[in-house]
Amino acid sequence: MFRTALVLSVVATSAFAQDASDANIAAMVAAIEDAGCVVTADNGDAVHLASGLTEDETVAVILTMYADGLVALEEDGTMSLFTEACP
Repeated sequence: MFRTALVLSVVATSAFAQDASDANIAAMVAAIEDAGCVVTADNGDAVHLASGLTEDETVAVILTMYADGLVALEEDGTMSLFTEACP
């Protein structure tokens, strides 16, 4: 459920990307890397919990990461991370 809301938020508001703190971005990157570099319907809630961020912080982080090209929304509804650990 969280993942669906997150994807809709990114799509609906990507033009209004917010700046997130470097610490919050690092927390989300670590959580996604630990999940295998892809957020899916099956692991979305676990990734969110592992990040330790609130929903508002998570939305700001994902919007910032999306605007910076660090994540991509895939046709199958997943979100892929692009870092050194996740090429």
